[in-house]
Order: sequence, then C-alpha cells, then structure tokens
Amino acid sequence: MQNAISYLNSLGLYKVKPGLGRILKILEAFENPHDKLNNIIIAGTNGKGSVAATIASILQSEGYKIGLYTSPHLLRVSERIRVNGKEIPLSDLCRWIDEIKRVSSNCLPEELSYFELLTALAFLYFSEEKVDCSVVEVGMGGRLDATNIVNPVVSVITNVFKDHTQFLGKGISKIAYEKAGIIKNDVPVITGAKGVALNVISSIAKENSTDAIVLGQDFRFESETVHSFNYRGEIWNFDDLTLNLKGYYQFTNATLAIATLENVSRYHGIDINESSIRTGLIATKWEGRMEYIRLEPPMILDGAHNPSAAFSLTKSLKFAHPGIRFVFLIGMLTNKDHENFIEEVSKLAEKIMITDLKSERFIPSENLALIAKKFVRDVEIIKDLEIVFKKFHKTNTKPLCITGSLYLVGAIKNIIS
Repeated sequence: MQNAISYLNSLGLYKVKPGLGRILKILEAFENPHDKLNNIIIAGTNGKGSVAATIASILQSEGYKIGLYTSPHLLRVSERIRVNGKEIPLSDLCRWIDEIKRVSSNCLPEELSYFELLTALAFLYFSEEKVDCSVVEVGMGGRLDATNIVNPVVSVITNVFKDHTQFLGKGISKIAYEKAGIIKNDVPVITGAKGVALNVISSIAKENSTDAIVLGQDFRFESETVHSFNYRGEIWNFDDLTLNLKGYYQFTNATLAIATLENVSRYHGIDINESSIRTGLIATKWEGRMEYIRLEPPMILDGAHNPSAAFSLTKSLKFAHPGIRFVFLIGMLTNKDHENFIEEVSKLAEKIMITDLKSERFIPSENLALIAKKFVRDVEIIKDLEIVFKKFHKTNTKPLCITGSLYLVGAIKNIIS
C-alpha cells in the first residue's frame, strides 16, 4: 500500500497536464468503464463541489447507489472517491493504483498525471461497484479536463469568474469557453452563470443542439432568512427547504442541484420524490465550506480562494452574524488574486493574520501581509499555524474565520484531528 501511495504522490499533486489523450487511452485499455455509467458532470469556478455533494446526497436518499468524485481532498486522497458517502477503502485504492500503473506502462508513452490516474481509478471503482449514477466534479476548466471524457445525462456549470487564469485565459469569455467544453450534443446544461459567461455558454449549447437552463430565468430560489429557502422550477415547486450546509451561497448551490435533478427526473425517468429532496438536503455533508468549528464566538473554516468566493463568504458572514467583525486567518496559493481577495474580506475584518504553509505553492506570509496592510491596520504574521490555531481554540474572545485556500483548511483540520 505504501508503494502504491508513494507512486501516486510521485506524479505530483499540483502538476497540471491538460488534454484528453492519455485518459482516453488508459480507459480504453480497461474497456471504457465510464461509458457504462450514468454520469452527471459539474464544472464552474465556485460551488461545484457543494453542488456535486448535494446531488449525490439527494439521489442516495432516494435509494440509488451513487458514486461521487471530487477534488481536492482535505486530509486523505480517498476522500475524492466515494460510494454512498463512504470513501474508497485504502486496499481498493492501492489495488487500482497498481493496476493502472501496470497497464499504463504498456500503453502510454508518458505517465498519467496525479489527477488523471485518480479520475481513471474513480470510473473503474464505480463500475466495479455497479453504481446507478456517478456524480463527477471537474478538476479545472472543463474542455481539456480529464473528467470530460464522459457522455453525461446532464451537465452543470455553476458560475464563471476569474481563476486559474494561467491555464484558462485572462478574460471571462475565454474561461467560459473552457468550462463550456463539457457541453455535449443534445445534453442540456444547467447553469448559474451571468453576463458574458452566460452568453458564451448559451451560444455553445445552441451549437450542440441543446438548451441552457438558467438560474434566475428558468428556475430560482427565494429566501428571507438564513434557515430556509423556496425552490421554483419549471415543474417542481417546494417551500421551506432546509440545508445542512451553512452559508447564504449554499442556497444557490442547492438550487442548482435541485434543478439538475428536476431535469434528470423529467427526461430520464429517474424517480425523485419531494421527501428524498428534503432528506438529501439535510443529510448533505461538504467539509471546509462555512464549517463551524465553534459556535460562540464563531470559528469558521471556509475554502474561499478567489475574489468571487470571498464576496460570497462575506455576504454569508453578514447574513449569519450581522454587525460582527471577524479576525481572518489567511494563507493563499501564489497564483491567486491576492489583492482583490483581501480587499473583499477586509470589509468585515477587525484584524488579519497571515500564516505560512509548508509548500512552495503558497505565497510567503511577508508578501501577503504587505497586501493586507493596504486595507487593514492590524495585520500580524504568525508563521506556525498550530500555534495560532491553538491560541484561538483556547480563548473564546474573538470570532475567527480561516480562509484563503482549501489546502489551509485541510491543514487546520489535520491539526484538529
């Protein structure tokens, strides 16, 4: 097992190798297990993991056996591949890593990437487990992402904002084009995109002889409190739906999930009743997004890592904790929009603390602190993440929000565990 995990890690967790050639060839060697599954694929800048988890939870509540593939992981690589909420056993994970390594050495001129190997592994495991449906979160972009080898029953693009611009392009239209690459012929796309991004998605949907089903036009939600919302769709209408996931932005994500299932139920004969929707929403688990470690005063983990996610986070904090200012503990990757992210969270910041993580991909705390000082007077650098977390965990005097990266959230959860 140790050798298998070591091999996986040797492929490089952060290494990006766009393109579908390698993943198609390795899955062809295994007789294309992805083609034997009913697939739902979810792309987007923010919220795609929450939407995927919600869809999976509702379908599971209806009694279906559901595979869920997401990324990145917070603590264990096995978190990425689940069947009915249970992580793939380590023995199965390592068995398939060894098998994929063996087969790929015979049919590929170069090694798979870390993400490609796990994507192939997920489809092999889901096929072996005979799931009724696989819910697949795109890693990055869409058009050239390894997950985009599926022919889905429905596609989802949650939203489009600037992120991963070094790979996807600097303009919204270019990023939207990459994400719209998951749209397939005669397969509808559910989306919460707006403006230029929506125009691109709608145009590509039309080219593929299908419809873009749009949040705010074809379906919507209504909410006046942080506790519940109403869903209004083309056929389905539900009142007083409640979520396990916290954060005002989760109403949008849940609405996208319900609209996706409304389409699947309407056109693919998959029965989904209102009771399962309500149960699935309450049962959905998705760590690291408005996750409360402590209620009073609040200590919150949120993996927001770009300005649009920071906006959603601050909106949710205002909604849930009106009039409260937070201490923010922030660590970010080097390739993010640091200034606009910090400017957004500074609107609710009493103080900003900057920390380091042991990774060359994280911006040094000194550099991030210089940016933070443009917006907040009280900025402190604390190199040792464990020290700062224990300090706040023991003292119940200040509300704290830990944000900036899912990898930072994972490091905090590792300390907690």
